[in-house]
Amino acid sequence: MFLGVVYLTGCGGKSVLLLPSADMQFEAAKKEYDKKHYLKAIEGFQKTIFNFPGATVVDTAQYYLAMSYFQNEEFELASVEFNRLMLNYPRSDFADEAQYMVGICYTESTPGHYALDQQDLRKAITALEDFLVDNPDSPLVPEAKDRIKEARNKLARKAYENGITYFKMYSYEASRVYFQHVIDEYTDTDYAPEALFKYAESLYKEKKYTEADEKFHQFLGVYPVHPLKDKVDGYLRKIADSNIRDKEENAAAATD
Repeated sequence: MFLGVVYLTGCGGKSVLLLPSADMQFEAAKKEYDKKHYLKAIEGFQKTIFNFPGATVVDTAQYYLAMSYFQNEEFELASVEFNRLMLNYPRSDFADEAQYMVGICYTESTPGHYALDQQDLRKAITALEDFLVDNPDSPLVPEAKDRIKEARNKLARKAYENGITYFKMYSYEASRVYFQHVIDEYTDTDYAPEALFKYAESLYKEKKYTEADEKFHQFLGVYPVHPLKDKVDGYLRKIADSNIRDKEENAAAATD
């Protein structure tokens, strides 16, 4: 059986020729995909889908069309094609993986640096959480959970670093808005204990010792073996010493 790719040359360059059957068309496109010729693969898979709509191989072609866009780093188009697979072929063996890949597409299209716009990362978390709900037994569940954790850590860092910026500017009240956001929304991330510590430290810097003492003790209650414990203990000793001095000064003032 002929499985090679036939091209027609026109003013726009080489084009994949329509082959006689869906299987032949798919195999020709898959051959290009395996060689990482993704643009040719895209055209071949499209011809399979559009010209042989009733063929059993069409959902597989749809999956590889989406993967071709993904491998070519056209993540938005890949997401569209994965969504189309779920919509048009909900019983496909690739439907679960397509749902997972929608989340991955959003992840990959997110700017690398945490300080840049992370809107797509939020979409990725939503998509992957939906995947976990819909496919609790999928072998991709552990990877999806890891991706969600990674994404949430990145969002938590963005909020935490905003708080640090205000902290360094001595705008402690403003910094606490961001630290509290991390504490409330990203409790499961690596930045939650850091945020709670800096929240307490900001209160100490403002000499709000009673509130700082409460927050530092809250830290010890939640993270008793955290690497920041020694610093927390140091601040608590300073607060205790300050309270002792205040009592002694008040007592001395009362006797004068």
